[in-house]
Amino acid sequence: MLSVGQWPNKPFAWLLLFLGCSGLLGAALYFQMVLNLEPCVKCVYQRMAVVGIGLSAIVGLFGSGLWLTRWAALVGWLYSSYQGLLIAYDHWDLQTSKNAFFAVCESAPNFPDWAPLHEWMPGLFAAPGLCGDIDWQWLGLGMPGWMTVIFAGLLLIGIIVTICHIISSFTKKDGLVLYHK
Repeated sequence: MLSVGQWPNKPFAWLLLFLGCSGLLGAALYFQMVLNLEPCVKCVYQRMAVVGIGLSAIVGLFGSGLWLTRWAALVGWLYSSYQGLLIAYDHWDLQTSKNAFFAVCESAPNFPDWAPLHEWMPGLFAAPGLCGDIDWQWLGLGMPGWMTVIFAGLLLIGIIVTICHIISSFTKKDGLVLYHK
């Protein structure tokens, strides 16, 4: 299990994480552009969490040999996965709520004033859909349900990798190793 602790030192592991995020974003765009399923605000926020994980993977990919970038990538992965899990679970809960009156969300994403992504790239970040609509299901779960499972899996894997990385760093005979070749 300690070999899992070496994953953050390997660019290939970060590349796999990046490719997984790219696949998720590709699937989101397929659902939006080809199947004409309009994303809602919570969908866009989940998309941003996947982008955060992907950006963390890029940091890890190019900086896996430096302890600071490796830890920044791990923290970004964990934070984005956690935020994505919270948003996806809230969205799933909203869709499965018995009271349809509460199955609404904001009309536009709440991005910072200095980065209004929904205005700069409306094809990717505009949110014309409604949060309560269940337009797609697979094996009994809608999109928010599957994203909850995916974010929970990514968070669990991130926690395991981080814990194993800490353990493997302290079990080296030199103590805490800050740089790996």
